[in-house]
Amino acid sequence: MKRAAIHYSPSTLIKQVFAPTLLILLINFPFSLLAASADFPVPDSIRPAINFWVSVYTQADTKSGFLHDAHDLSIVYTKLERERSVINGTREEISADLKVLATGKRSDLTPSQQSLLDLWGRETPNERLARAAVNIRWQLGQSDRFIAGIKRSGAYRSHIEEVIRAKGLPVELAILPHVESSYHPGAYSSAAATGMWQFVRATAQRFMQVDYVVDQRLDPYAATYGAMELLEYNYNALGSWPLALTAYNHGANGIARAVRDVASIDIGRIISDYRGPRFGFASRNFYPQFLAALEVDSRSEEFFGPIFKDREPDYQRFEMDAFVDSRLLAETLGVSLKDLQRDNPALQPSVWSGTKRIPRGYVVKIDRTSYRNDLAGAIHAIPASELYGEQIPDVSYTVRRGDSLSVIADRYDTSISELVAINQLRDRNRIRVGQTLLLPQPDGEMPTLLVNNGGPLTIPSSGDYEVQHGDTVSIIAERYRVPLATVVALNNLDSRGTIYPGQLLRLKAVESVAVANTSTITEPDVALVDVRVEDETEADESSAINAGEQTIEDIDTMMVDTVATAVEVDDADDAQQLLADLQSDPSDYTVASDNSIEIQAAETLGHYAEWLGIRAWDIRRQNNMVYKQPVLIGERLKLDFSKVNVAEFELKRRQFHRSLQSDYFKNWRIKQTEQHSIRRGDFLVNLARKRSVPMWLFRQYNPEVEAARIQIGQVVVFPVVERVDI
Repeated sequence: MKRAAIHYSPSTLIKQVFAPTLLILLINFPFSLLAASADFPVPDSIRPAINFWVSVYTQADTKSGFLHDAHDLSIVYTKLERERSVINGTREEISADLKVLATGKRSDLTPSQQSLLDLWGRETPNERLARAAVNIRWQLGQSDRFIAGIKRSGAYRSHIEEVIRAKGLPVELAILPHVESSYHPGAYSSAAATGMWQFVRATAQRFMQVDYVVDQRLDPYAATYGAMELLEYNYNALGSWPLALTAYNHGANGIARAVRDVASIDIGRIISDYRGPRFGFASRNFYPQFLAALEVDSRSEEFFGPIFKDREPDYQRFEMDAFVDSRLLAETLGVSLKDLQRDNPALQPSVWSGTKRIPRGYVVKIDRTSYRNDLAGAIHAIPASELYGEQIPDVSYTVRRGDSLSVIADRYDTSISELVAINQLRDRNRIRVGQTLLLPQPDGEMPTLLVNNGGPLTIPSSGDYEVQHGDTVSIIAERYRVPLATVVALNNLDSRGTIYPGQLLRLKAVESVAVANTSTITEPDVALVDVRVEDETEADESSAINAGEQTIEDIDTMMVDTVATAVEVDDADDAQQLLADLQSDPSDYTVASDNSIEIQAAETLGHYAEWLGIRAWDIRRQNNMVYKQPVLIGERLKLDFSKVNVAEFELKRRQFHRSLQSDYFKNWRIKQTEQHSIRRGDFLVNLARKRSVPMWLFRQYNPEVEAARIQIGQVVVFPVVERVDI
C-alpha cells in the first residue's frame, strides 16, 4: 500500500513527513473530473498522474519542485527548493536507499529506508525497486506560471471559445494553452515550437502563414484558428479526443503508430503500454496534464483566490490592399513603432527593420487605447506613391564551406542577430553548405559585398599572404579567388581552419609543381570551422566565443565532405527532422517485420525501385503482379532489402513525402474542412482535383477510407484550401 511522501535532507536521511494538507493533495485529491464528460474520459490508470500534475500546478512554484518516480507518479518522494546541490544530493540518498531495498533487505532498515518501503509497499518486487533507483525525476513547480496564465488568458479566452464553438468542438479545449505556454503569445520552446499554441514550423504551415515576413504562430488570435484546425484534424484521423490531444504533442503520425503497436485506441493502455522511441515523459503525460489543467482552471479561486485577468483588447482591423513600409504606417497613424509591433506580433523583424514591407492581404490591428481615430480612413490617406504593388525582392546567399554567420554578417555589413531573425534560424551556431540565407536590404537597396569589392585581388608574387586581424580562411580564399581546399591543403591547416594575425599563408604552390598540386587537390576530410582571427591578447576570450559559434555543424557532429560519410551524417540529422516535419501525417511509412509496406498516395513502383536500388519488374515478380497492374493505396506490398537496408529505405521514403508536402504547403493553406456525401458518378480523384487537394492530403483526413472501395452515401472529409499570396 502506498503511503505518505517522504522528505529528505541533502546531508542526513529522513527528517519529516509532508504536511497532511499537501499529502491529501498529492495522493487523494478530490477530483470533480471523476465525472468527466464522454469526450475526455479518465481511466483509473492515469488518475495518479492527474493528481501529481494538480500538485505541480498548485502546490509548488518555479522556485521549488518535487522528486518523484518517473514512471509511477503516485510515488512522490519530497518537495524541495530549487537548488541543484540539494536536489542532486537528495536524489543520490533516495537512490542509495532504494538500491538497498532492491537487494531484498526488509529488516534492520534505517528510518529513511523504512519510509521508502512503506511508500512503495512491502510486496514491491526487487526488480521494480532497482528500476526506481535510477528513475528518480525532478519536476519544477508551476503554480506561479499557472496564475500568470490565468491572468493572461483574459485577453484571449473569449476569442478562443468563440472559435471553438463555431467549429462545434468541445469548449474544454480552450484551456490547452495552460499546458503549452501558460497563454504566453511569444513563447518559444527548445524544440522550436512557437507562440501561445506552440506550433512547430512544418505543422503550422498547413494552417497559417509562416515565413520570414509573417509568422502567424506569434499572433494568438490567428493561431487559434490553426490550433483548432489541427485538433479537429487529429480527432478525425485518430477517433477520440484523448488521442487527438496527445497527438498535439506527439504528432498524429506517432499516435497512429502507437495505436497500431498497442492494438488499442484506449488512452490508458497507450500511456501504460506503448514504448515508442520518442514517446517519452512529456508525451505520456500530456493528456493527464490537460485534465489536471482543466481541473485547476475550473476551480482556480479555490486554489489561488481571486485573480485579476488581463483586459481583452479592442482592436480596429484593416486588410492591406497594397505593400507599405512599417515606419511610414506608424508615422501616418501617429503611433509609435513599438505600439504597432505590439499589436501585430506576427510581422517579422524583416518588416520592422525595413528589409520587407507589410504585405498586401495582411490584416493590420491597432488597439483603440493607442489609436482612437479611423484606422481605415488613415490608411486610405497614404499617398499612392508610398503604396507598392509588390514586395521588396529577396536577395540571398548560398552557404559555402568555411562560412559562419559572423563571416557572412561581416561580408554583407549586417549582424548575426539580423541574419538569425530574417531567416528564422533555430540555431545561430549551425548552418549547412548549400543552405540559402536571405540577406537584409537597408532602405530597400541591394546589400554591398564587402569582400571582393572591385574583383579578386592579385596573389603576391611570393605566393604568400600575411594574415590580418579579422581575417578568416574563407574570406582570404574568396578575396584572392583561390579554392578554399587549396588554401587548407597548401598550409596544412587543422580541421578548424585556425589562423592568427601575422601568419603567412601560401596561396599558390611552388611554380615547378603548381599545376600538379592544383589539379590533384581534394577537399579536406572534415568541414572547416572557420574561426575568426583575434589579437593574441584576446586569445582566451575569443576561444570561448568561437566555441559557441561553430560553422556548418557543431564540432562533435561536423559534416565530413567525402560523399559517403556526408550522407551518413546528413541522414542522421535528417531522420530527426523528418519525424518533426511529418508529425501531422498519420500515414504509416514503416516497413513491417515481414518486409511489407502499406502503399501510400503518390507512391509508385518506380519510387520503390529507385529507393531500393532494384528494378520495378523485380518488385512485380516478388508480389506476383502482372505487367501494368497498378498499385492500390492502402494495400500491402512486399519488398526486397538485399541492396538497401530498411532504415535507409524508410528515410528516403519520408524524405520524398516531406518534400511533396513542403512544396504543397508553400502554395496552399488549410482554412477549414467540409464533408461530402458520395453520389453516383463521383470519382475521388476528380473531387479532390476540383478542390486542389492532392490524394495524399485527402487520405490524411480520411485514413480509414478505402479509395478503391468507395460507396454511394459514404461521407468523406475534404480540407478547404486557399492559395497563399506570396
